[in-house]
Amino acid sequence: MRPEAEELIDAVLDEADCIDDMIDAVREQREAMRRRDTEAVNALMDETRDLSFEAQSQENIRSDIARRFAAKFSCEPVASSMASVMEQDERDEFNGAVDRLTQSVFVLKSEMMILTGLIDQHEQYTSMLLSEWRRLNGDMVSQSGTADFRG
Repeated sequence: MRPEAEELIDAVLDEADCIDDMIDAVREQREAMRRRDTEAVNALMDETRDLSFEAQSQENIRSDIARRFAAKFSCEPVASSMASVMEQDERDEFNGAVDRLTQSVFVLKSEMMILTGLIDQHEQYTSMLLSEWRRLNGDMVSQSGTADFRG
């Protein structure tokens, strides 16, 4: 396998690994939300943010390697064009890596949609509880704005 192809495949797989780590963190965060473990949720939010920065770095590295590969082999820096100039063994491994990255991105998007939905539900539920609390609390406040503690 040519070193350029191997470097490109490794970059694609490194990015997929990073995204898979994000998927794990998001799933753990969702589970921590179910357990109402605020400390774990906050720690996992920090971890997810750090992994997001790492994924962006991995994407930039992969993009740079793809541009160099495309320039060297006179093709476009897109998967189908780069695969077309690869030898069969390189192409098979590259296409497998691209499929894995594509699947990882799809799963991450799905997990983020689920997490976003849970956060939205939590926000609506909290708003509803606060509204009800204000309504009930408002019945105990006199016109002067002080609480009425009489029976």
